[in-house]
This record gives sequence, C-alpha cells and structure tokens, in this order.
Amino acid sequence: MISTEKITVVTTGADGSGLGEQVSAHPVNGELVAIYVDWGSTAPGTSKIVVICESDDDHPAITLYDKTAAATDLWVYPTIVQTTTDGTARTAYAPIPVAGTLKVNVTLCNALSPAATAYVYVKS
Repeated sequence: MISTEKITVVTTGADGSGLGEQVSAHPVNGELVAIYVDWGSTAPGTSKIVVICESDDDHPAITLYDKTAAATDLWVYPTIVQTTTDGTARTAYAPIPVAGTLKVNVTLCNALSPAATAYVYVKS
C-alpha cells in the first residue's frame, strides 16, 4: 500500500532570504517511492528545499531530497546505492527506508504562503 504525506511550508523574511520549515502531521514507515514538489507560483529561482526523515531513538536522520535553485514543480524518485557486506558500492539501487517524522525546510525564498508543498509517497 502506498500512502501520501502532504507537507506545506510557509516562509517568512525578506525576498531571497525567506525561510520556513514544517514537519509531517504523521510519522511514516516504509520505503520511499517518490516526492512531488509543488512550488508557490512566485517562488524565486534561488529557492532551496530539503526533505528529511528526522532521527529518533531508533534510527538516524536521513536526507531524502536536497535541491538548490529549485523553484520548478517536479517529481523525484530518490534511491540509495546498494553495497556489499564490506561496504563496497554495487551498480544496483534500492528504495530508501523511512521511519518517523518528515521535515521539509525551504530557504533562500521570498515570504510566501505557501512557498512549497511536498507530497511524499511511501510504500508500507
């Protein structure tokens, strides 16, 4: 089953240096399938967005998406490189495991409501 977590970020501050962050309303658990980023119609091309699965007592934080100069709506399908048991990278990729609260951070933006909305798709 695939679930969607919608996270909308409002930014405050001066043009080009506005920032904001928002955490997900619910924790997520599963494998990351995709992220769709829907920027506010007047977000400047300097905007930066970062989507993170936050750490807790059971797991470390992991960055799921990090993009500068990113004011264009888009789909991304983040994956991680598989490794051998000794840590050597292979040529195959795997879904990113997520477990916990998601956080979306927007910087280098204008004061916008909303600045960006991230739709995070997770397969349980």
